[in-house]
Amino acid sequence: MKALLFSFFTLLCILFSCQPSPKAQDGGEEDAQEEFVDTTPKATAIFWIDKHKEMPGQPSKRPGAVRTVKAKVNIHLAGRIEVLSYVKPQKGYIKSYINRRLETFRVRKVLMDSAYIKPGVQYVQLRYTPEKVEH
Repeated sequence: MKALLFSFFTLLCILFSCQPSPKAQDGGEEDAQEEFVDTTPKATAIFWIDKHKEMPGQPSKRPGAVRTVKAKVNIHLAGRIEVLSYVKPQKGYIKSYINRRLETFRVRKVLMDSAYIKPGVQYVQLRYTPEKVEH
């Protein structure tokens, strides 16, 4: 019995001594591992480009799907948005739909005057409902 306990404790000591310490993990493997760094800046605003207002008295529809596209845009002083590029590649019909919606879409004057949305080149999220997109 004593021999069995002695061998069990010996085995435990060997197992715990073979594990690397946390200090050795931080310093030794730092060169081997590379951390993922997202180089795309965060979006400064989210714009619902095809959201429509419900008329009072009309029954609301059930919720539909929503898609988000991250894009580099130029926001003009008048509130017009011009897409410069997309972060991820988009299909042609989605690009044309977004451009068609942005022809009439304007950033609200209140948001521009309060400096919540600043004019210039920046990354934003454009949200749309895919059921309205025509292929």
